[in-house]
Amino acid sequence: MQEIWLFAIAFSIINVLEEIIWRGMLLSRFSEQLGDKWAVIVTSAGFGLQHYSLGFSWGMCIAYALGGLYFGGITIKSKSIIPVVIWHTWINVLMIFSGFLL
Repeated sequence: MQEIWLFAIAFSIINVLEEIIWRGMLLSRFSEQLGDKWAVIVTSAGFGLQHYSLGFSWGMCIAYALGGLYFGGITIKSKSIIPVVIWHTWINVLMIFSGFLL
């Protein structure tokens, strides 16, 4: 059980870094260049494709891209990545403890 908790903590750190990149840096830069709507669409597609490069199926990547739309919308509306960091971490911790990511 200790290994699962350590994995969950390490994976949570990766989630924070992932959100800093996708919703913190990229979304804000694309918003300046393309506007909020297109920035959310572009970063969501990239988020889905990133998961494809990690070996997930196309179906799962579409689900991740849809999740990216949700996370992007929350980031734009709240003007903060904190809510999506919390959501993303919570979802992935649940995925770990359910056995989906192990």
